[in-house]
Amino acid sequence: MPSYPYLDKINFPEDLRTLKETDLPAVCHDVREYIIDTLSDVGGHFASNLGVVELTVALHYVFQTPKDKIIWDVGHQTYPHKILTGRKKELPTVRKWLGLSGFPKREESEYDLYNTGHAGTSISQALGEACARDLMGETYKVAAVIGDASIATGMALEAMNHGGHIKPNMLVILNDNYMSISKNVGSISNYLNRIISSQVYNKGKTAFYSFLKWIPLIGPALQALAHNMETSFKHFMMRPGGLFEDLGFTYFGPIDGHDVNRVVHMLQNLSKIQGPVLLHVLTQKGKGYKPAEADPIKYHGVTPFNKESGKMASADANKIGLSKIVGKTLIDLTNKDKRIAVITPAMIEGSGLRDYHETYPNHTFDVGIAEQHSVAFAGAMTNGGAIPYMCIYSTFLTRALDQLVEDVSLMNLPVRFVIDRAGIVGPDGETHQGLSDLGYLAGLPNMDILVPSSAQDIIDCLHFMKDYTDHPIAIRFPKDNGDLRELKFETPNQVTKAKARVISEGNDLLILSIGFMLPIAKQVAEILKTKGISVSVIDLFWLRPYDKDLVHSYITKTKQFVILDESYLHAGASGYLLNEIPNSLIGKFLKTFALPLEPIHHGERNQILEHYRLSASQIAEDLHSLLQK
Repeated sequence: MPSYPYLDKINFPEDLRTLKETDLPAVCHDVREYIIDTLSDVGGHFASNLGVVELTVALHYVFQTPKDKIIWDVGHQTYPHKILTGRKKELPTVRKWLGLSGFPKREESEYDLYNTGHAGTSISQALGEACARDLMGETYKVAAVIGDASIATGMALEAMNHGGHIKPNMLVILNDNYMSISKNVGSISNYLNRIISSQVYNKGKTAFYSFLKWIPLIGPALQALAHNMETSFKHFMMRPGGLFEDLGFTYFGPIDGHDVNRVVHMLQNLSKIQGPVLLHVLTQKGKGYKPAEADPIKYHGVTPFNKESGKMASADANKIGLSKIVGKTLIDLTNKDKRIAVITPAMIEGSGLRDYHETYPNHTFDVGIAEQHSVAFAGAMTNGGAIPYMCIYSTFLTRALDQLVEDVSLMNLPVRFVIDRAGIVGPDGETHQGLSDLGYLAGLPNMDILVPSSAQDIIDCLHFMKDYTDHPIAIRFPKDNGDLRELKFETPNQVTKAKARVISEGNDLLILSIGFMLPIAKQVAEILKTKGISVSVIDLFWLRPYDKDLVHSYITKTKQFVILDESYLHAGASGYLLNEIPNSLIGKFLKTFALPLEPIHHGERNQILEHYRLSASQIAEDLHSLLQK
């Protein structure tokens, strides 16, 4: 077993705070090695966690956590935080069924203030904590840690605008892992930051301004001139801080985020400064592990890998992710029609668009973590004659609901929504489960919905959507794979609007299957057949508008019907369908098999389905019992 001389002595932050400051680099080394050793065996978020080791150690060393509050943005970089806050031994269970969450989770620890999986929330939460503290007469410190991508979100800027206006004592740490550590982290920058973060500087500045103010006649003018000169000098020497200072935050940095002692000194000095403060810290994703440093995108999330070589297990060459199918199909479509544009909110990699972006950079619009903007932007592109494919995760589309309604749906703008990670997403857990989209999409005017049940369906749908201008249209699919040997990219199948597919026929029960629940529906039908129950299965490939003539005819000739939907029970397709099916047939409705309205935790898809009695054998067992009554 590997030995971690310093980390072995640390279970909670109070243990860390008993060590000498000179020991902290060794602590960081142990934490980093423990992450590498553990994740090489079990996988998980990797490069981002290696990048924040020193920052995390410094925060828990200086702040009296959990009394002082540290709020993490997004949260996939909190493995070092979990290691130092009582969950070291549980790290091998991360992202596994009944194991540690890959994100902060309130239910796990008092050190995790919020369940965080979406970007841009931490400054709002820190500001709320600071204002509640002041209202209640408390004195604890509050810090938000946010990344360089997340801080550009509208929500983060709104929070900074508000915080800079009301000016509570709070710290925002900008973890910038995009820029390299270069000239602006030299001796001059360190010297300036040492001065302007010291009490002598800040108290002296206040006294000097007060002195100028009382000089007769010209005092106020001199005060304004001195302030402008100071601001101009700081903006000139440290340009990244200009925006933040304009928003009302006192800016410090950038500093080397891998110099743990330097970060500790800065945090100690900044904790004494009044008002909102932003500390700009430069870090490197994958720090301390050469393969991850060289390719942080590849090592953002890892499967088990060889620690020495960095090589991850090879995937089946015949398998292709559904996201990559989207990217490949969009290349084929754009080859033939240059009106196509592809839009994504900071998900080039996740949405399988890397090859598309390299092939058609001028047709690719990565708008950053700005989901609201992306949807309104896509709507406007249709008005200009372009054909926008809006590629977005289900969980992130919820952030743009206002724009989905106001800027697309109500105006009937034919945006093509390509909704990835719909349904159970597995190890990412409750913040990323795509279980609500069908409910709100089906509740919007003018919104048509396709729910493919296979990889080939996705190819067919993307081709069909190109020339579809009746309404905005959405296609949604889970995180899954297709078999390359079975896919027809060049000769897609024809798609006919509002046509469902009959998979099997029987007289006792009708299963209306939605999306990738189809394999389960087929298995249920086979199991029930062995028990003497004949089952019809219809694949509701076109969900809205659905094939009313076909569906209603099958409900008429079967005794009862059920719905299988990989969504929340009250936010899926059932509400829409049951309001469309005639009252004369509703009496035959038996049940919807879907997820209960509760946070769905992380784990493999089959484990989650099993837990909620949604596997084929469990559904068949429940149906057999219900049909015998």
